[in-house]
Amino acid sequence: MKNLNVIGIDLAKNVIQVCKVSKHGELISNKAVSPSKLKELLAKATPSIVAMEG
Repeated sequence: MKNLNVIGIDLAKNVIQVCKVSKHGELISNKAVSPSKLKELLAKATPSIVAMEG
């Protein structure tokens, strides 16, 4: 479990911002996706810690 990335998700109605950061704090990706694409993106992701704003 030492190699986990962190995926941060900012929820919105039409566009969801998804930011992926390595265990070293390096930005891997930062994308705006539709709600329907979020499920696909998470299904394809490597094991990660997922954090959502609330």
